[in-house]
Amino acid sequence: MSNPDAFIKAYHDFKDSVDFSQPGALPDVENLYWGMLMGIPSVPADDNNDSLDAQLTAVDQRVVILKAVFVEVNKNQTDDFLDKGLIRYDKACKITKKMLKEMNTYSDTDDH
Repeated sequence: MSNPDAFIKAYHDFKDSVDFSQPGALPDVENLYWGMLMGIPSVPADDNNDSLDAQLTAVDQRVVILKAVFVEVNKNQTDDFLDKGLIRYDKACKITKKMLKEMNTYSDTDDH
């Protein structure tokens, strides 16, 4: 990562926006991938450019932040619960990347 300080700031900015009083909820995969497509949370790769590589890097950065905060919020839950949640983040990451690649392919073939 070219700017670890920017990534750490993005992590803290997102973490500070999370309500830590409501642990115990598994993330919804559909909400996750739509949120990631909309750019939530903001990450340093968002500042690079609109290339597919930058978009995929941004998704990876988002997932790392989301997973870290999920584990922090749910630190008193069982390992099984945490594993289920982390698997959902991984699934949402794969879906988000697939959608971005398909959108990029579609826009490359668009004749507008």
